Amino acid sequence: MLSSCPKCLYGDTHPFGFSMCESECSGCLTHKEKDSLDWHNRRQILDEHLKKYRTSGRKYDCVVPIIGDAEDFYTLSKVFELGLSPLVVCVNDYFKNDIGWHNIHQLITHFDVDSFVFNPDIRVYKELVKTSLRKYSHVLLPFLQLHTSFPVHVAFERKIPLVIWGQNQAVEQVGKFSHIDAAEMSSWSRRQHDLFETDVDQLIGNGAQVDTRYLNYYQYPSIRKLERRGVTGLYLSNYLRWDPLSQNKSVTKYGFQPETNASTFDVYERAGSSVYYKLHDLLKFKRLGYRKITDHLVREIRHGRLTRAEAIVIEATYSPSQVNIKPFFDWLGASKSGYDWFKMHRLSDISHLIADSEVEFKAPNLPTKLSDLLSLSKGSEEEFLLFDKGIDI
Repeated sequence: MLSSCPKCLYGDTHPFGFSMCESECSGCLTHKEKDSLDWHNRRQILDEHLKKYRTSGRKYDCVVPIIGDAEDFYTLSKVFELGLSPLVVCVNDYFKNDIGWHNIHQLITHFDVDSFVFNPDIRVYKELVKTSLRKYSHVLLPFLQLHTSFPVHVAFERKIPLVIWGQNQAVEQVGKFSHIDAAEMSSWSRRQHDLFETDVDQLIGNGAQVDTRYLNYYQYPSIRKLERRGVTGLYLSNYLRWDPLSQNKSVTKYGFQPETNASTFDVYERAGSSVYYKLHDLLKFKRLGYRKITDHLVREIRHGRLTRAEAIVIEATYSPSQVNIKPFFDWLGASKSGYDWFKMHRLSDISHLIADSEVEFKAPNLPTKLSDLLSLSKGSEEEFLLFDKGIDI
């Protein structure tokens, strides 16, 4: 059996699982549905499904979880287009820079929407981040645990029956399901595809020294509780033809600020994060053997804006790019000796990708089909800004 797809760039190290279907992977096969499905009919199915939520008489029809990147702007615009009244819920990951907080503010004010920004106990959060880094070479697990569970808790506690997410990564990346399956967000899918089978209980005990009473919102509500209150979650990408790069460019009209980085050409996804394309990206390479640029290139191959040969050249340009990870360890409160020890003993195999300061990167020329969808962007000026706990406005 082939260990990599001859059409895209994915191989059998993908964390969602990888399967070959004759001459292509399951992700490439499922992507073909974007050109064969009747999306007008899919939209009608969605409209019919949402009828019972629109006529509820509640203040909020749905909860929309956000992190502040371009997909959130697009998702929220569609939620309003669908005639729903949302409550926007954001978990502070403490990793946002000035662009990240600008985009959160812009989303909330442009759409004039009620919002709930949750600032978790930073002492507990940092303890979980330290353990996640040590045990799993991952810095975002505690945030992902919160981001995928806290909005569902809000829906349950406020008796809001629907949680609306943007894309289903398991469908978009590896074709785990068909769009027609209309797979919903659930405790199982969260654990399998968002948390890589690592829930918060695996970060405590012989790991993080945290009292379990502080971890309620890191854990998904019980299925029985959610069923009793009728809370469900759906992905818009099962009903609308999802094309992230094209969609994300379109939301700059709402004031979304793209961000330049040295790790990928995509200036929209996770714009405003101080770690996503830095330490998180390097650890992804350490665990899986590829960086985020590969995900973006696979997506663009499938959408017909790149050939596989063009993607290989671009990947070879971005993959060796160096990033400065020291600001993260300063935020974490690591000593210089602790930082040096971690680099020497845990990051020695990727030491060539670590820089001691910010590095200038000259982006390669991209095919016109791709470059036409990239907006003017800029770099961040301040990293790791603490919302409500230290920002001078």
